[in-house]
Amino acid sequence: MKYNISHWFASIVSIPVAVVTGLASMVAFDIHLVFDMFIAAGGFFAAYLPSQSYSMKSQLEKMGITKSDYKYVKTQLAEAREKIRRLRKNYKNVRTLKDAKLIYDINRIIRTIYTSVEENPKLFFNVQQFFHSNLDSAVNTIEQYLFLYKMPGKTKDEKVKLHETRISLLELKRTMQSNLSAMNRSTYHSLDIEKEVIKLNRKRADGPLKLNNKLQKEKVNLKKKEKEPVKANRGEEHEGRE
Repeated sequence: MKYNISHWFASIVSIPVAVVTGLASMVAFDIHLVFDMFIAAGGFFAAYLPSQSYSMKSQLEKMGITKSDYKYVKTQLAEAREKIRRLRKNYKNVRTLKDAKLIYDINRIIRTIYTSVEENPKLFFNVQQFFHSNLDSAVNTIEQYLFLYKMPGKTKDEKVKLHETRISLLELKRTMQSNLSAMNRSTYHSLDIEKEVIKLNRKRADGPLKLNNKLQKEKVNLKKKEKEPVKANRGEEHEGRE
């Protein structure tokens, strides 16, 4: 997982501490070099362990999961990784274009879910069915289907069973698409909230402009009203002169 950055952070902190500890030991104690190296190693681990623990705790708080949940998700991802490798090996047994497309689509969905959970372990709890059931079904069914499909001399009943198996794989593909939708549901909800915020900000931005336009119209109307009586008065003066 990318959150293993905590190990890098702890190493960056610990290496300078180890170097300073080793040099201080050589200068202050003037003992054998081997003992200085042991002291430097002790300084490294003394700085590494708390630094790594602090960094990991910060990352887990950002993710919103506990340490035990993180370890559990990490184990599930390791098992899923092996299953994905098995699925990839089966490409060599594909015999038709339609089967190649079906298996490619299934593999793409699997990879998408796996990568998303790897980047954000909290998403695992939205797709537990995928890791506990659907992934196993996909890998095992595809392995058996492709193995039997390439066998020669199949009977009519065997061909029917293979056709039914392919239909089952199509249904499994739809199920995994539902898993993917369930995993992204919270993200879509956040997207809807952002859209509403954008609409509100746009209305606030348009408000003063519309108000200014109304004021301008009122000013123009007032000017017209002021000009009209003047024209009438001029007409009356002309009639009086005649």
